[in-house]
Parts: sequence; structure tokens; C-alpha cells
Amino acid sequence: MNEQRREIIIKEIQYWKRSRLLPEQYCDYLLALYTEGTTYQDRYRSFSKNNRSYLFRLSVISVICLLMPITVLVIYFTELSFVLQTIIFLIFLTICFGGMFLFARERKFIHIPLINGALILFLASVELSDFYFYNEKEISGFVIFLNCLLWMFIGIRLKFLYFAISGVVGFVLLLLSLFL
Repeated sequence: MNEQRREIIIKEIQYWKRSRLLPEQYCDYLLALYTEGTTYQDRYRSFSKNNRSYLFRLSVISVICLLMPITVLVIYFTELSFVLQTIIFLIFLTICFGGMFLFARERKFIHIPLINGALILFLASVELSDFYFYNEKEISGFVIFLNCLLWMFIGIRLKFLYFAISGVVGFVLLLLSLFL
């Protein structure tokens, strides 16, 4: 029997069982017949487990995607103390690193926490250098250089071309801004 038809029949029998259109024993017998001995609950549990895993990963990605706008909001549009801003940056970076470790095996979604973590680290380090060394162009340039160096290292080490290119472009823009 066609697998698609079988799934339709199984869903229909489940509907009959839930709405009590047929006796429960008869529905169980039909489910056992159409699932060829494997209980449908086992299939449902595995689907439910996969579904929960998918929803968890989707929620982690959603939270990580929201971290960047929240970071910009915290830096530029609030009057929070510097210590509180630093703590928030550290929490956001920890969430991004946790997301990187969560998606490290698949490498499918690792780009999102990696990019957000790099941008949050960039904003936090520039903000720190501006706080401690106000109007020191050389110190800010050095911090930006370190970030670009980190991006190039990540790009080469993990074979992410966009990180290597971002590091090189950032370095070139830094040189242009220092000499112009």
C-alpha cells in the first residue's frame, strides 16, 4: 500500500478513536493492522520527540536573532550603568556560545549564533575601549584590529569564507580610516 495512503488512513482511524466514532478496541486493532504491528504510539512519541527538539532549536535561534537588536538598544537607547551593560553583554555572549555548542554537530545553524556573537563581541569591545580610553583613536583602532584578526582566524579555522572576508574588509577599512 502507498505510504501516503497509509498515513491518511492511520490519521483517520486516530480521529475516529478520539471522537469515539468507533470503539477503542476496534480502533486499536485497525491501527495495529495498518502500522504492521508497530504501535502508532511509538511512531507518535518519536515524532513528538523530534517535534520538541525542532521547536527547541527554533526557539534558541529566535532568541539568538533577537540578541543583536537588544544589544543595540541597550548600548544606544538606554541610560543603564556601564557595569550593567557589561553584564548584559556577557549574558548575551554566553547565550551565543551556548548556541554555537548546540549547533556545532550539524553546522547547519551554527552561522547564526557565530555571527551574532561576533557582532556583540565587537560592539562590547568597542564600547569598553571607549569607556576606559575616551577619544583614544589608537586604542579603538587596536580593538577593532583584534576583532578583525579574530574574524579572519575564525574564517580560516572553520572554513567560513564570509568571516575571513569580513576580517580582511574590516582591516582594510580600519587602515583607510586611520590614514585618511
